[in-house]
Amino acid sequence: MKSIKYIITAAACITISFSACKKDELNKQPTDASSSTTYWKTETNAVEATNNIYRYLGDFWDRIFISGATDDSFAWSNWPSDIIYVGNGSATSTTGVFGHYWGNFYKMIAAANNVLDNINKVSSMSDEMRNRLIGESRFLRAYAYQQLIGMYGDVPLITRVQPIEEFYVTRTPRAQVADFIVKELDTVANFLPLSYPATDAGRATKGAALALKARTYLYEGDWANAAIASQAVMNLAEYSIDNNYLSLFNGTNEDSKEIILSGRYIPNTYANGTATWVGGPSVGGWSEITPIQSLVDEYECTDGNTIATSPLYNAATPFENRDPRLKLTIVVPGVVVNGTTIDVTAPNSIDGLAKNNASFTGYYYKKYIPAVISGNYDNNSSNDIILLRYAEVLLNYAEAKVESGSIDQSVYNAINQVRQRAGVNMPAITAAKASTQAELRTIIRRERRVEFPLEDNRFFDIRRWKIAETVMNGSVYGILNNFNTDRADYGSHVLVEKRSFKTRDYLFAIPQNDLDQNKNLVQNPGW
Repeated sequence: MKSIKYIITAAACITISFSACKKDELNKQPTDASSSTTYWKTETNAVEATNNIYRYLGDFWDRIFISGATDDSFAWSNWPSDIIYVGNGSATSTTGVFGHYWGNFYKMIAAANNVLDNINKVSSMSDEMRNRLIGESRFLRAYAYQQLIGMYGDVPLITRVQPIEEFYVTRTPRAQVADFIVKELDTVANFLPLSYPATDAGRATKGAALALKARTYLYEGDWANAAIASQAVMNLAEYSIDNNYLSLFNGTNEDSKEIILSGRYIPNTYANGTATWVGGPSVGGWSEITPIQSLVDEYECTDGNTIATSPLYNAATPFENRDPRLKLTIVVPGVVVNGTTIDVTAPNSIDGLAKNNASFTGYYYKKYIPAVISGNYDNNSSNDIILLRYAEVLLNYAEAKVESGSIDQSVYNAINQVRQRAGVNMPAITAAKASTQAELRTIIRRERRVEFPLEDNRFFDIRRWKIAETVMNGSVYGILNNFNTDRADYGSHVLVEKRSFKTRDYLFAIPQNDLDQNKNLVQNPGW
């Protein structure tokens, strides 16, 4: 059997022919019983239909652009994603990203329900294969719901192919959906293997099910169960922190033991546009998503202290003596990307502030720029997009233990495994440095921020911690302005935009088109 990244497009249109022609995404359910009966004959059919679900899992658009709705990044354009309006607080219920995320995940759910409702029609298949495909489908459906409740709160819980008379669904309480997710993951963890041969790389595993379960508990504030579920992943002894941070994201280390789940890509067959949307002109990019100053400032100095307290910090050379992850993640002046030195401060630099397709913040992301770039703007990259990795499991564990008041040495061990990977080697966190819940909370939250840019964690973190109204309000700044006098100078840093964040923005709007199509859906407050 071929790897998931090779077969995903071959199955891309398998279930589309089964979809109804309703306009709203909730109605895109397989309804053609005749086609369904004709199709579900062989194991190959079942595998192809399951592969089709992964097509939605691998939507890099979801993972990259959503950073523009955080205090990590700025999105300068409203195309191809209008996440800029979510970031600055001017979104309405018709803003496109709300429909994109909602639609993509409900298509994923529909594809999973299609498999689960029809797979038993295939007689020529072993029980082992049938159970594994059922486990994969249920996992992928659970993943979609985990994302949906974090974005929208209460969402319709649809667990089977809907007959037409059931199209107009209501929203299910978030707590009920979360309970469904963890119960599904408990079950499928027994169906899924720990790992696959290379020919099946990229499929959902037992570890992925347990890691997603841990994340779900953490995001829902169930600290005790989040710690238990995270420990279960750690006890598998299947994963470890990789010695090369950057290689996890540039396409050179896609089978790392740190990666638990990723959206898989391959050149010319199932490619993506990360180099375009994240990269600057020097790598042929359009700088759609760029880091902002508050993220740059979050990285500690090499002595383990913040820039506000460290004697190593020098405002004249602000990027020196800093956590190595700063220059592994962000292109600050002088950083080399794929052999090219990028310096927005250099005279006549094509990467200079706000030049054609250049950054408005003066910074670029190095993380996720693929080592190999080829093709046109929308398919010039083939690096995988990480969805779950072991560093998150460790920090989930540490946070859950701290928030539950169960502080012990295992908390420090988990944090330090992430901080002290080879090539980073930041000073260990010890009880002498941080022993109280408040002190450790601050450290873990900062650690999550500098470890996970562009991985969607920050989007959910600032909302579940209820700090978004603080960090997402006010002026957004970029690099020091003293080398570029053409831009307004606010406190010696470039002013990028002004943002507002209201209580309503803790949840996305239910897409207006779906509300118009379904009288049973109710909008989130404030929209």
